[in-house]
Amino acid sequence: MHGADSESFEWVLRSAGEPSSARLREAPGAREAVARVFSQAASLSAAAPEPRAFARHLGGWLSRAADPMLALERLHARDFALALACAEGLPAATALLEQEVLLALRVPLSRIHPSPVFVDEVLQVLRANLLMPRADAPSRLLGYAGVGPLLHWVSVSAVRLALRMRKAQGEESLVDAEVLAAHPAPGGLELGFVREEARGHVRAAFIRAVASLDDEDRELLRLHFVERLSLERMGALFGLHKSTLSRRLSSVQALLEKRTRRALSERLSLPEPEVDSLMRAIHGRLDLSLSGLLAARE
Repeated sequence: MHGADSESFEWVLRSAGEPSSARLREAPGAREAVARVFSQAASLSAAAPEPRAFARHLGGWLSRAADPMLALERLHARDFALALACAEGLPAATALLEQEVLLALRVPLSRIHPSPVFVDEVLQVLRANLLMPRADAPSRLLGYAGVGPLLHWVSVSAVRLALRMRKAQGEESLVDAEVLAAHPAPGGLELGFVREEARGHVRAAFIRAVASLDDEDRELLRLHFVERLSLERMGALFGLHKSTLSRRLSSVQALLEKRTRRALSERLSLPEPEVDSLMRAIHGRLDLSLSGLLAARE
């Protein structure tokens, strides 16, 4: 191991404290893993944080990890370093954040509201929330733990902010459901086989059902069906195993089916056998999934 790499390793251990530093000293490959992390941070060039500051930040983060070696292996090191450099106010880092993260959010934010002015307003507030120093708390970017890409971590905050801003402007609380409805997945349900006059009722019933969910369930659905995040990536964001997320999504879809059935029955005043028939037609093609039920937009 080169002298510089060995020095970086010692800097990290001094900040990691016991027992993390002891575990890392004994772990095979720990020095190489830390060297790789520093190498990825250095790849930011002018946007990289100062090495000693990065070592302190990394060490503090490792001190809270249940398994420091596993945490090092899974760390999105370049993004982790970029977040720190932005929190420290490094101009090259904030410029890179703008280019790689904030600019990439324009498309998902435009799905919530198509107005470029609205998107600009959301990004401006988000930019201030992330980058402006706070007198009573550390920078929000220091809360990024390197689990999953920085873009996805910021995206969650951006979408929640946009939804709050729309609602604060007096727009319908159904916006969450409308966003989901507007972006179906490929291969979704074609509503042509559902009789023409029922299309609007089915759509309205489903939107009503989505809007009745709590915020966290709607966010899970948005990430999975609109942003197309894998269960692995979602698990990293929410700290859940993919099997747990899969069960959670199945449970929410079952709840949606139940509430859609009820809303459809109330809306159309249909006898139960006819509602059952309509729901079976929908269920048989796509199991009432968000990405398909609303594939035919009005």
